[in-house]
Amino acid sequence: MKPTFHHRLINGPFDDPCVYLRALREKRAFLFDLGYTTRLRPNDIQKITDAFVTHTHIDHFIGFDSLLRALLRRETPLRIFGPSNITDCVEGKLKGYTWNLIKEYPLKLEVFAVSETHIGRSGFYAENCFNRIDYGKKPFDGILLREGSFEIKAACLTHQIPCLCFSLKEDFHINIDKAALNRLGLPVGPWLSEFKRALRENTAGNREFKIAGRIYTQKELGEIAMITEGQKISYVADSSLDEGNIKKITAQVKDSDTLYCEAYFLEEDRERALERHHLTAKTAGRIAREAGVKNLVVMHFSPKYRECPEAPEKEALMEYNKSVRVT
Repeated sequence: MKPTFHHRLINGPFDDPCVYLRALREKRAFLFDLGYTTRLRPNDIQKITDAFVTHTHIDHFIGFDSLLRALLRRETPLRIFGPSNITDCVEGKLKGYTWNLIKEYPLKLEVFAVSETHIGRSGFYAENCFNRIDYGKKPFDGILLREGSFEIKAACLTHQIPCLCFSLKEDFHINIDKAALNRLGLPVGPWLSEFKRALRENTAGNREFKIAGRIYTQKELGEIAMITEGQKISYVADSSLDEGNIKKITAQVKDSDTLYCEAYFLEEDRERALERHHLTAKTAGRIAREAGVKNLVVMHFSPKYRECPEAPEKEALMEYNKSVRVT
């Protein structure tokens, strides 16, 4: 079955962490963190509608400039979600440039600043030379986006500074049985998108669809749809090594199909990890095991391990693959 979401790391484990996640059927994409992004192809960049920033250290935020440069003439807005200081940081970036000749450009930036209790929204628009407009705050319940078939959530962590982790969860997945289509003599076409939308919206089974000159009810078309559990993808980059953070992360990433997680230090350097407010590879493995994660991808290794690049992943997977697993 074809998944709805394809996802991958943009950079290697010693480079800036950044995950590109594409929603195939919606022809859009998300970025988790804004590190070094210039390896992305122009077509990939143009699909990005939302960026989710864990925190604004340079290796997680420097890619904002290249993303902005690529999207200046795009009609579709760019939404940026980040911790409580994200709006100030975006404003500071924008103030570093001169914008006297862009009032006819269409780009709109919508920025959402997340704290434990509230989420604030601000706008920066090319037509207004990217001057900041604040729209106030509303209570935050953990959900950043809820659109159609999926939602994206965030949890607030600490990395000596406020930091976020993220998860994307698809409600359920719909695949079309081509053999059933052939049995019914039905062609593929735009009606399939409408049919899937009706299933997701849980509309009554008597909804009608005109296909090749004939009317079918949703109920009659039921056999062409195979409904399975939706995907869940989670992203954790930079977190202090304390039990409060670990419990929050474990709850956030529970039952993920794929977890991208930092493994900055080895367990033998645990004291250094505590000083630098990072997870160890062993802790990443423990989180994935206790959360029932199906696939663990470790990333964001300290440069000190360049001579033994396989060590962080080996340590994380050894802990992850312990015999006792949460199901």
